[in-house]
Amino acid sequence: MHVVLYIIYIVGGHHKNLAIMILVPKNEKTACVILSGGSSSRMRMHKALLKITEEHNFLQHIVEVYQQAGIDKIVVVKNSNITVEDLQIDESRVIIVDNYFPDRGRLYSLQLGLNKLHNTDYCFIQNIDTPLVTVDLLENLYALRTTSDYVSPEYNNIGGHPIIVSSPIIRKIAVSGDYNITLRDVLKLYSRQILITQDPNCILNINLPSDYNKVILRLNKTQLFS
Repeated sequence: MHVVLYIIYIVGGHHKNLAIMILVPKNEKTACVILSGGSSSRMRMHKALLKITEEHNFLQHIVEVYQQAGIDKIVVVKNSNITVEDLQIDESRVIIVDNYFPDRGRLYSLQLGLNKLHNTDYCFIQNIDTPLVTVDLLENLYALRTTSDYVSPEYNNIGGHPIIVSSPIIRKIAVSGDYNITLRDVLKLYSRQILITQDPNCILNINLPSDYNKVILRLNKTQLFS
């Protein structure tokens, strides 16, 4: 049965320059899986390599935000055609997993990542094509983690990303052998807590070159990452 808990939780949509650490209890293990195992055919280049600033690509930026939030256990599931050198990521900061079968879909990529985690209580699921995640959003999702099986943000009545899932969902996906189902199909079996946010970036998906150009133009105008 799919139980949906509608609880309004208003948060600010503004980016903070100062990092605010999520206070993870000592007896709790919280991680993040970043999904970048697809072929990015519509973008015509791997999204992880797209520049979000002069200094950082998508993946570098996302990893930095999670580490600012105090999430140190980070697994990156990458397409096997991309090298670590391409990503320009420090392997000491993350666990890298290759996806040799991108056609199996996102759930398969997620399974690869979750199988690198052990005895994890909660896990953020982060897509590479939603790179404008903020510490604020992560904090507020994390604050609601015990209220349901998983927590997802919602902006303007549209569901967004990332989500944070609990150990029953982690275990379910980790042992799944059915790649014909989607993550959404799995989540229907569990209860959901909705975080209503004023952050429109949680529903942003960068799939096309035109999407990317619009975002970069907007970031340059607002100087979000200055």
